[in-house]
Amino acid sequence: MARKADGAGKVRAELEGVSLTLVDIEEALPFVHQRITQAIRRSGLHSLLSPALEDLERMAKDVQQAKSQVGVAVTKLMER
Repeated sequence: MARKADGAGKVRAELEGVSLTLVDIEEALPFVHQRITQAIRRSGLHSLLSPALEDLERMAKDVQQAKSQVGVAVTKLMER
């Protein structure tokens, strides 16, 4: 049984590492969004940069979903 706990502990640690990475990305996204918005305003490159904002918003949703999935996985792992 100790091996299973060690394995589960290792997996939990790896999932927590992934979660921290996702949090880091999530914290950086608003700053990137602001920079792109400022670049659109200052340069007038709306047609070039607007798709980048759309991609960034999609990525933000994907990161949020991934964080949720990691949280569910950690919860299930702890229930064992």
